[in-house]
Amino acid sequence: MSFTDTDYTASDAVALAAAIRAGQLSPAEAVAHAFAAIDRVNPQLNAVILTMREAAEEQLRRLPANAPLRGVPVLLKDDCPTYAGVPMSFGCRAARGYVPAHDHEIVRRYQAAGMVIVGKTNLPEFSGNIATSPTLHGPTLNPWDARRSIGGSSGGAAAAVASGMVPVAYGNDGAGSIRIPASCGGLFGLRASRGRTPCGPVSSENWGGLVSHHALTRSVRDSALLLDLTDAPEAGALYAAPAKSGPYAEAATRDPRPLRIGVVTQPGLGLRLDDEVAAALEDAAALCRTLGHAVHASAFPLDASAFADAYVRIIAAYTALEVDAIAADTGRPADADGFEPVNLGLAEFGRSLSAPQLLAARNTVNSVARSLGAVFADVDILLTPVLPTLPPPMSALNVRGPDWRAFADEFMHGTVYTRPANAAGIPAMSVPLFQTTAGLPIGIQFMAPYGDETTLFELAGQLERARPWRHRVPPLHA
Repeated sequence: MSFTDTDYTASDAVALAAAIRAGQLSPAEAVAHAFAAIDRVNPQLNAVILTMREAAEEQLRRLPANAPLRGVPVLLKDDCPTYAGVPMSFGCRAARGYVPAHDHEIVRRYQAAGMVIVGKTNLPEFSGNIATSPTLHGPTLNPWDARRSIGGSSGGAAAAVASGMVPVAYGNDGAGSIRIPASCGGLFGLRASRGRTPCGPVSSENWGGLVSHHALTRSVRDSALLLDLTDAPEAGALYAAPAKSGPYAEAATRDPRPLRIGVVTQPGLGLRLDDEVAAALEDAAALCRTLGHAVHASAFPLDASAFADAYVRIIAAYTALEVDAIAADTGRPADADGFEPVNLGLAEFGRSLSAPQLLAARNTVNSVARSLGAVFADVDILLTPVLPTLPPPMSALNVRGPDWRAFADEFMHGTVYTRPANAAGIPAMSVPLFQTTAGLPIGIQFMAPYGDETTLFELAGQLERARPWRHRVPPLHA
């Protein structure tokens, strides 16, 4: 029996790998299906900004035998995970022409697992936005509703997976950049604990340890297996997450113990939840109760305004570092011909900060780990929305305007529920449990103590079995 395009787009990575092992299709045929799916739907979505056909052929020639995901296509975001010899733009016009000389460690681990990297996904400049509308490559559209944002910064990855181009795509998360596009795209998205996955060999940390690296997937089991295959100590790493008690892929197949779940409803910063987001949160809490968990009200014990201000300072300092490094390396001026105006404003602010001011900001952000640690003495899991609103309109979070402070405020408002996990370095996931009356997906966030991805995968698997989402397909689909 031939493996059709429909079979391909309906398969997650685990199912695709099983079909390859069973001889239903070859790795080369799986990769051909991926390129065909990209060709069919990417012109409408602008999720993939570079296809790597020659590189894919080379990878197919040297696939490891018996690898667990042998022949499964995957996409890389066009920033952190360098692929030697293939251009990487960071979403920045001034960086065009940059070709890295080294493979990122996560690329090596993908290839050791047998995955074939078939292209690069769109992103905002420096991944510094929760919308994906860069000047360099243009906006990525949401396959559920092209008038609304797919989120960011891993927006190209989310649109590619949601539309069926590939079963899984790399993403990174510095303030919600996996969880937010997962929510907007109806996907499962987990940001791993600080130090769980590699960031080398060039980088020692990203955004001062706020960023972690993992993926966006359609199924829980794909995310769990991929984390199993990329979770290992990395030479010279600054951080190392606690060792897991057993494979995450196994954790996803069993129910968790009865959990104490704290629900955070008040976002802070003077915000209120959209009505349908509030309904989704209430629905998720009720579902958890029916599954035997104890659910009660909780809160983030932090000063939301001071936390947001400190976060902006850290992002501004790293934006200055990135702008200055690219300008120095390319010889191009740091102006609006090469960089987003918002990032030029953030960079100018970052350069103005004194060392004590930046250290004070880091202290404020790092204190969130202590605050959440106290909460986790009383609960096992925190339950929140991912976004306080529905996926915003495409006009939101404009990086081409002159007012970087207004942009920063909008960014902080959109990440009010997701940033605490980054600050504390803890694992958190977006689970696509709810759809609006108009069919838009709404992700629900679950956060666990540092190093406890196991409980998250147990809970995620239980939720997926109780409220499956595999049948949901967006209008724009391969």
